[in-house]
Amino acid sequence: MSMDSSLVGDHAQVRLKIGPWEFVPGVRRGHFNALLGASFFTIGIMTLVGNLQPYLFNAVLKVPIGEQGSLSGSLASFNELVFLAVVSLVGAASDKVGRRPIYALGFVVMSFAYFLYPLATASGDLFLYRAVFAVGAACVSSMLAAVIADYAMETSRGRLVGICFFLNGIGVATLVVLGGRLPRIIEAMGVEPVQAARCAYWSVAALCFLPFLIVAFGLQPGAPSRVERKEPLLATLRIGLGAARDPRVLLSYLSAMVSRGDLAVLSTFFLLWLTTYGIGEGLSAAEAQAAGTKFFGIAQIVATLWALVVIFFIDKLDRVLALAIAMLLASASYITIGMVDDPLGPAMYAAAAFMGIGEMSGILASQSLVGQVSGEQGRGAVIGVFSMFGAAGILLSTWFGGILFDAWKPSAPYILVGVADGVLAVLAFALYFATRRRPAAATVVKSVA
Repeated sequence: MSMDSSLVGDHAQVRLKIGPWEFVPGVRRGHFNALLGASFFTIGIMTLVGNLQPYLFNAVLKVPIGEQGSLSGSLASFNELVFLAVVSLVGAASDKVGRRPIYALGFVVMSFAYFLYPLATASGDLFLYRAVFAVGAACVSSMLAAVIADYAMETSRGRLVGICFFLNGIGVATLVVLGGRLPRIIEAMGVEPVQAARCAYWSVAALCFLPFLIVAFGLQPGAPSRVERKEPLLATLRIGLGAARDPRVLLSYLSAMVSRGDLAVLSTFFLLWLTTYGIGEGLSAAEAQAAGTKFFGIAQIVATLWALVVIFFIDKLDRVLALAIAMLLASASYITIGMVDDPLGPAMYAAAAFMGIGEMSGILASQSLVGQVSGEQGRGAVIGVFSMFGAAGILLSTWFGGILFDAWKPSAPYILVGVADGVLAVLAFALYFATRRRPAAATVVKSVA
């Protein structure tokens, strides 16, 4: 660890440097450690709400198998709508009161939602509880991104994102595998399914207080010193949509829709598919869900490790070509897993690992492309519209995926997103070959005066 100092007036501005990470003045080692801890828990706890649902549907609420896909898709879409409605308010509030209290509040709200969830007596109750959860999720996910942005010097921003992203992946794999097995462990103690569901959900509710303590007492206090000026929403939309006249920007928007849709399908339907299949094979709901978690864990671990490979190659290739190759991999991986006949059989090990490769390739290539094509002027507007296309992808993939899950077959959502990935790959290859003689300069987008 080293400290760099520069004088501003009569005050020494001290910058912390730990290994490859350099931080803005005021950030201390404890703040960095707290960010690492928060990165491990944040996305994993958010993901568990969907991955515990199959047990609740089958063992407690007795939702008919033919309705579970639509219900899961509707809950995920509703979650995204509430998330979008509150996330801008959360960001504005954190600019005034600081990231730490909003981040901590998010874990408290999610804990309350996890407490309520197993008390549902009908599937309709879950929409109310999911709304509560979405508010907490909006707090924690937006604050994780904001804290990373606040802490890092520009020279080490990518490396800080990288370590936090790595811990996100490890946290998701760990928490989903352990959390998904809780009902079986509790049932093995002689507990009835209704009580087992409550114990499992309430264990996660209690777990939320560990990251609450990490962020409430570990992150840097006070309002952020660097707050960018926010453009009016309509002006932001105008700038961002206007930038889509550049086909590379438009391609980045479409990539957000497709790659975020891929992730939504994975988190919403994967364990539901494996659980319902296992029940059909004679397993209990707890046993089937536990059996499915190992494949989810494999996908996430491979995805996290593959990120190291993807990051190296993306910087060596034209970003449009990188996206085309990544989406081709994603298409092949999702269609492959959609064709698996025995999702709890040996073939699923390779299919799940391949899905992890496709998942990570798509999301990182998409993020890399938008980072290049959004120029310094108007970058916030382009990123904002990019995020809106991503939200649209989540809504569409979960809604239509849920319908296909019930009406066609449980693996249908993967074929759906696999086809979408393939179409985007074709478009990306076409754009690359049409423009490969042109320099890959960043798009310059004019900002509102």
